[in-house]
Amino acid sequence: MTFLELLKKLETHLGYHQMPLNAAAKSVKEIFESSPLHHDLMKRLVQSIYSGNHCRRLSDPVERDTTFEAVAPLRLEVLRSERTDVDLYRLIEELCVALDRSFGPLARLPEEPKPASAAQVIQLAPFRRRRLKSLA
Repeated sequence: MTFLELLKKLETHLGYHQMPLNAAAKSVKEIFESSPLHHDLMKRLVQSIYSGNHCRRLSDPVERDTTFEAVAPLRLEVLRSERTDVDLYRLIEELCVALDRSFGPLARLPEEPKPASAAQVIQLAPFRRRRLKSLA
């Protein structure tokens, strides 16, 4: 997926007030049509994702792992800050959920086959006593 496609998915998930994208943007500096609700954070996030994925144009591809690596320091900064309010906390958590959903489910690696058990199975039937002793 491209950088611009990712931002459009984030806008859909987070809402226009959090990510007001400019449809006519030609560069990352023109990406916002108006000011996002949390302007400084969103501006830093967009720039971090853009530079973390080594993008030169809005149409350059972005990768899941690289994007999460770019967002992680900013997320930690928000979560550890004493000035973080409930809205900012929710935004950063929703942003991570939106990123996860945008990239789709992770492809699971095939599980390694379990080694065959080296234990010997002993049938108990021949050793059972069927006789019941009566106490009468």
